[in-house]
Amino acid sequence: MLFFFQSQSVSLTCTGIDLISAMPSGSHRYILLVFSYILSPVCSIAPSTLRHVNLLYRHGDRGPIVIYPKDINQIDQWPFGLGWLTNIGKQQQYELGQYLRNRYDGFLNISQFDHEQVSVQSSAVDRCLMSAAANLAGFFPPEGFQVWNKNIPWQPIPVKSVPMENDNKLAIQKSCARYDQLLGEQYVSERVLNYIKMNKDFFTLVSKYTGLNESLGDIWQVTDTLVCEKAHNMTWNDWVQQKDVFEKLKEITIFGWDLLYYTAEMAKLKGGPLLKDMIENMKMSINGSSGNLKLHMYSAHDTTVASLLRAMTVSNNLQPPYRTLIMVELHHIDGNDVVKVLMRNDTEKAPYNLIPRGCEDPCKFSTFQKVLAARIPQDWDKECEVQNSRGISNLSPASWIALALGLCLLGTVIIGIFILVRRKPISYMQV
Repeated sequence: MLFFFQSQSVSLTCTGIDLISAMPSGSHRYILLVFSYILSPVCSIAPSTLRHVNLLYRHGDRGPIVIYPKDINQIDQWPFGLGWLTNIGKQQQYELGQYLRNRYDGFLNISQFDHEQVSVQSSAVDRCLMSAAANLAGFFPPEGFQVWNKNIPWQPIPVKSVPMENDNKLAIQKSCARYDQLLGEQYVSERVLNYIKMNKDFFTLVSKYTGLNESLGDIWQVTDTLVCEKAHNMTWNDWVQQKDVFEKLKEITIFGWDLLYYTAEMAKLKGGPLLKDMIENMKMSINGSSGNLKLHMYSAHDTTVASLLRAMTVSNNLQPPYRTLIMVELHHIDGNDVVKVLMRNDTEKAPYNLIPRGCEDPCKFSTFQKVLAARIPQDWDKECEVQNSRGISNLSPASWIALALGLCLLGTVIIGIFILVRRKPISYMQV
């Protein structure tokens, strides 16, 4: 394969030849780097500029988290159990591991797993741990001295995790009162209440046919279940197959999904800890304190992926599909440490190049830190403390009485609508 740049030509092969260093300094090297990413699905091209990699992916296909009471497909249709990784999900992650093996051939010694080069962390949720295991089976099948059983082309690779209640990075389930406060403010905001009021009849319809309450969270549960059933060729209930019903369910689900990290502070509290971790990994690579460690892998949830993308200001505000992969790569080009953020959410297309707001392409590491500084918590536990409304303690007695009367009046107006949003199932934050 031959590409021409002005009067020079460079031949790209899949043999691990140093492509980038053969180019003169300047923009042409960046162009070649882009070509290397386009070709990476079919060629093993690990640019010599690559210094460190942070990988985050969503687990593979799973069963539904819950089944609505009137669903014709009940739990006996899901032999692995609700929320568990399916065989489809295992295969998806195995293939993703093969993609990563091909992509980083030459950067890593892929002929053997080296614990000094690769660190793997996972949410403690079983489907994420299983996804990591399936991914690593495709990434590092045993070769040579690492073959321990000739009948099993697999080797055990350590995957670290912490209890969910202590995890603010991958499961993102550690308690954060300030985040809960901000999310609650979104649920009772005028924008949300008006949206729910506008769709009241549809909420009533869904409640009638599902047996669930009329709430935003329950709409999400129904949509999630239907997506799982469709992936496994199951028949939907008749009511779902009415014109525009499923599209409306998806619309409302996306609206609810967007609320999770609607503000910069919400994105910082949920996606900031992992972003901070990735930046520290790259810092250590730059200053030489990381030893031989070249790749950090994180296996987690769609909420983890979405909150990280929001924290990096590169989100499309949609729910990431199964096995969505985020690659945050550190390169050294023309004397500069630069960061490239890529997302692979479609196996039929090359990864998308994502550029954080305020960054050039590629983004200098110093710029990357600067433009995202406000999205990184400095003291997460302190920042998660509930904040009181400003100035309320200084109100006069007359103002207190007026405020109380106003709140009572407001409460009678919105209480019926608030019922629709009061229930937020914990699974909505961890899927």
